[in-house]
Amino acid sequence: MEAPMKTFRLRGLHLLLKEYEKELKEEQVELQEGLVINREEDGWWLIEAVVQESGVATFQQLSEEEREVVMEVLISHTQNDPATMVGRVRSIRPLADRYSILIDGKMAVKKEEVFNYILETLIEDGYAGEALLAEFKKRKQDRGSWSRHLARSLYKQYRTQGYSPLDHAE
Repeated sequence: MEAPMKTFRLRGLHLLLKEYEKELKEEQVELQEGLVINREEDGWWLIEAVVQESGVATFQQLSEEEREVVMEVLISHTQNDPATMVGRVRSIRPLADRYSILIDGKMAVKKEEVFNYILETLIEDGYAGEALLAEFKKRKQDRGSWSRHLARSLYKQYRTQGYSPLDHAE
């Protein structure tokens, strides 16, 4: 018997898109509603974002180019830290007055990786000893912001290395 899939409410979706003049283009998706489903299959998730017609163009471009996208997915509660995922548009379906976008994704960053990233930046910034511990505790409180920094870093790494993040995401 297979484990049941877990379903969550999608509260926010932030896309990290291709670079323009070495700048990362970011897009906050204006959601009408949405779901996030943990498919319980090798780490795959299914994201359904319901958007107005004005929000569908980016997804159409991603779909046509069969391009991956790094996303920050806010699950269940607005005060949760975002989950960093890498995904590919599966389908775009018109509804009566909106569009349903289905995205297959995998987690790209785990909570421990965010903490490791914070610690690495502290060491790079020259912190040590008690100052390191104090600043780590301070930065850890703003984990969502650091998750976004790490997502940007991952995006740039994927773009320069030229491989599909979905082939390497866990």
